[in-house]
Amino acid sequence: MALILFDFDISKRLLSFVTDINSMPRNKSYNTDEVLEKAMHVFWNNGYEQTSVRMLEKEMGINQFSIYSSFTSKHNLFVESLKKYREFVNKNVYADLLKPGARLKDLELFLYLFADDKKSVKKYKGCLVVNSTGEISPMDDEVTIELVNYYMFIKEMLKKVLSNSIEAGDISSDTDIDVYSNFLLGVMQGLSVGAKVLPADQVRDIIKVSLSVLK
Repeated sequence: MALILFDFDISKRLLSFVTDINSMPRNKSYNTDEVLEKAMHVFWNNGYEQTSVRMLEKEMGINQFSIYSSFTSKHNLFVESLKKYREFVNKNVYADLLKPGARLKDLELFLYLFADDKKSVKKYKGCLVVNSTGEISPMDDEVTIELVNYYMFIKEMLKKVLSNSIEAGDISSDTDIDVYSNFLLGVMQGLSVGAKVLPADQVRDIIKVSLSVLK
């Protein structure tokens, strides 16, 4: 009888030990920010609907359990990827236009370089946000918020460029910054779609005429 009680006591201790182990926080073997950027590129290349969890596992280098553990769902991972994209273009695409003192001449150079780069890039992916705007239902509030946040980020950048241009005397002082930043935002987003199929010289014509209204 004493032996049975002893074994029962050991079992309770073992169960308590296992429970404590399972409840302990586990260290991740991956960098969340790094795998998020990889996921962003998967969505950018394939779109939301065509991106499978299997594809995400392969490119992120982590399994499905880890994806759901860190990001809860494919949908939430996509929302976080849109945030990451804004951070990505801030550093890698729009850095020159975000510099203090950036003016219309800098925007013009940026757009013409965009047209020239498009010629040399075999598979131009366009803009993740613009691509997603045409794919995602407007009823998806979480995604819509991130899409709008991106557009507002671009608009504020353009407003600053126009404000600097007015101060430098490049454009008229009575230029309506709000109106023209909306206009340029539309041009830039339109180019990101059109540049997928239009020849570079046609893209350059669009840029030339669009900027001429400000000069």
